[in-house]
Amino acid sequence: MTVPLRALLAFFLAWCLSGLSPARAEPAQVVVGTYVNKIEELNFRENKYVVDFYIWFRWKAEGALAEYKPLESFEILNGRRDGQAAVVEKKLGDMNYAIARITATINEKWDLRRFPFDGHRTNVRIEDAAHDASEMVFVADQDNSRLGDEIQMSGWRATNFTNVVELKTYRTNYGDTSVATDAKSDYSRYVISWDIERTNMGAAIKLLSTVLLATAVAFVAFMVKPSDLDARFGMGVGSLFAVMASAVIVSGSVPDSGGMTLADQLHMVALAFIFVTLLLSSFCLRLETHDQEELAFRIDHWCLAILPLLFYGWAAWEMWKVAHNR
Repeated sequence: MTVPLRALLAFFLAWCLSGLSPARAEPAQVVVGTYVNKIEELNFRENKYVVDFYIWFRWKAEGALAEYKPLESFEILNGRRDGQAAVVEKKLGDMNYAIARITATINEKWDLRRFPFDGHRTNVRIEDAAHDASEMVFVADQDNSRLGDEIQMSGWRATNFTNVVELKTYRTNYGDTSVATDAKSDYSRYVISWDIERTNMGAAIKLLSTVLLATAVAFVAFMVKPSDLDARFGMGVGSLFAVMASAVIVSGSVPDSGGMTLADQLHMVALAFIFVTLLLSSFCLRLETHDQEELAFRIDHWCLAILPLLFYGWAAWEMWKVAHNR
């Protein structure tokens, strides 16, 4: 037998053996969809909110899904189920169907850099705890899933609903020593998302009105003679405490973090400007007591024009940027 003939025979034998090996089974598909009824209790301080929604599943009860109970095995990765009601389970032809109304508390790390002109993209992440992606994958029911038309949130509206399916890989053996340390597992993840946006500027006006008006009072001090100590310094010191009180109130609406919101920046800059007014008042008082009253008045007039222009110009620019660059 020649060498080429041996090679041809080996190739033919390998091809025949490969045909005998079992083909890898495709994972079963489970159609999943959601209808969001309510979004409430937005809590920026504690990084959470409550959502009320219907979730449904459609699947064929065969193979790995012969005993599948989706309403029992699905889990919310970024929150917890608080309640389940209105459960319906039935057959739709050769498909199984299950639906339930779920109330859940969702944990959300809010991006508050633009607060109180902020908007957020939030989501609910759902996986099945009983089956990994080798056995089952979700298919999003995009035609029937949406936000409800009666969602009401004071000062907010929900828009831009999406529902998609992703593949999540977990690189761990979960402490199972019978499995390799570098083991990994894939799970099908169903994600529903939407935007929440402020409907008006009312909340921002209420939160920032104190700091804006208190700083204006500090600037009015330049209209008072430097020698009128009680009136001139009283306005500055009163403004300083008003802005500090406003900062405490605003900080109570957001979680403690290393970052600064727009409101924090506004309060810090306002405190700096008020401190400058107090320094200038002291300087002008010194000039007046040294028979340089005309120079003191001239400095007051320039400060009365320049400092408000700088502060309110900067504040308007920062607020315009965050309000129009979401």
